[in-house]
Amino acid sequence: MLRSVPPRSSGVLFLIVFGFLGRAAIAQDQAAEIRELKQRVVELERQKSAAPAAAPKEEAPKAAEAPPSWKELSLLGGRFRFYGFLRVDAQFDTSRANNTQTIGWILSEDPAAPAGVGAGGKNKEDFTLHPRLTRFGFDFMGGKVESLGDAEVTGKIEVDFYNSGLSGQSESRAALRMRHAWMKLAWGQFSILGGQTNDVISPLFPIVNADLVMWGAGNLGDRRPQLRFEHAPAAAETGFIAQGEIGLTGANDNSDLDAPSTFGAGYRDGETSGKPTLQLRLADRFEIGGQKAEVGVWAHRAWEEPDTAFNGEDEFKSYALGFDVSAPLWKDIVGLKLEGWAGENVDDVRGGIFQGINKTKGEEIASKGGFLELSCKLGERTTAYVGYSTDDPDNDDVGAQGRAANKIWYAALRWNFKPVSFGLEYLDWTTNYVGLDDGTNQRFGAFMQYSF
Repeated sequence: MLRSVPPRSSGVLFLIVFGFLGRAAIAQDQAAEIRELKQRVVELERQKSAAPAAAPKEEAPKAAEAPPSWKELSLLGGRFRFYGFLRVDAQFDTSRANNTQTIGWILSEDPAAPAGVGAGGKNKEDFTLHPRLTRFGFDFMGGKVESLGDAEVTGKIEVDFYNSGLSGQSESRAALRMRHAWMKLAWGQFSILGGQTNDVISPLFPIVNADLVMWGAGNLGDRRPQLRFEHAPAAAETGFIAQGEIGLTGANDNSDLDAPSTFGAGYRDGETSGKPTLQLRLADRFEIGGQKAEVGVWAHRAWEEPDTAFNGEDEFKSYALGFDVSAPLWKDIVGLKLEGWAGENVDDVRGGIFQGINKTKGEEIASKGGFLELSCKLGERTTAYVGYSTDDPDNDDVGAQGRAANKIWYAALRWNFKPVSFGLEYLDWTTNYVGLDDGTNQRFGAFMQYSF
C-alpha cells in the first residue's frame, strides 16, 4: 500500500527537478556560445593570414620648437635663416664728387686745384645706375651648449656687391664683399662676439647716402674684425647697455705711411704698433610715452707706429669721444636721431673727411662733427626725413689744399609696400678747402628694393 508524499517533500522534489532541467538548458546555451566563439576565432585567423604584413611601428618624433619655415634650413640641431634684398640705385650729381657711387666729398671747383683735388671745372655732371647694394645673409641659431654653461650660440654671414669695379674695372663684374661674419656666445644679457661686425661707437646711421652712410661727412664707425663684450637687454626691452670692443686698427683706412719703398712698407701701421683698437660705449634704453628711446656715450682709442719717422714722429695716436641719441618726439610719428663727436686721427673710423695724419708736419689731424635727423610719418606707408651732417677737420692740421669741412643739408622720402620699398633723396653738399674754392654739388638719388 503506497504512502502519500507529504506536501513539503513534494515541493523539495519539484525544486530539484527544475534546477536540474535549468542547468541542462544553461549548459546547452554555453556550448552554443563556445561553438560560435570558435567559429569567430577561426574567421579572424583566416583574415589575418590573408592581410599584408603590417609595417613596423615607428618611434614618435622628438618634440621640436617649431618646424623650419621656407626661409630656414635645419642641420645638426642648428638653424640657418636667410634674408636680404634686391636693390637698384640711381644718382645724379650736378658737380664732380670724389666718386660717382661712394661719395665722400666734392672736388674743388677752383681752376687752380691740381688733379685729384679739383674737378677741372664747374658743373661737371654725372649719372650712375647700379645694383651694388643688393644684399644676402644668413643668421645662424645654434641652440645652447651645455658644456659652456648653457651658452646660446648665434652667428651671421652677410655679403653685398660693393667690391671692385670702382677704379677702372668693369661695372658689370662687381664682386662679393664681406659685410658681417661673426659668432656669438650669450648667457642671458651678457655675450661675447668674435668676427667682423660694426664698431660699438657711433651706432646710428643717417637715412641718406646708403652707399657710404655719410662716412667722412659726419657719421663715424665702420665694420672691422673684433672681439666684443656686451651686456644689454633684449632689443624689445629697456635697461642699461655696456659694450666693449678689441678690434683691428687699419681695417678701414689700410694706413701704411711707409709705402711704397721703406722697410716697413707692406705692413699696416696699426698692426706694427702692437696694440689693438679699443672702444667702449655706455647707454641707457628707456621709454617715453610708450616708445623706446636710447642715449649713449662712447670712446675710441687706437695707435699707429710706422717704421719711418715723419718730421721726427713715428708714433701717432687716434682717439674720439662722442654721444648718440635716438628718441621719439611725438608718439611714433615724429622721431629724432642725433650724434656728435670730436677726436684726432679718426680716418680709420671714417672721420676727418678721410684725413688722419699730416705726414709733412708729423701730426694727427683733429676733427669734429656729427649729424641731426628728424623723421615724420606722413601716412601708413610714407615717411619723410630732413637732416644736417658735418665733418670739420682743423684747417691748420690738414694744411694747404686739404679738405677743411663737409657740410650737407638733406631731405628724403620713403614708401614702404612690404616687401617692396621705394626711396627718393636730395643732398645739398659743400666741401670747403684750405686755400681753394669750394666744391658744391646737388645730388638726387632714387632706389627700388625688394626685401626677402
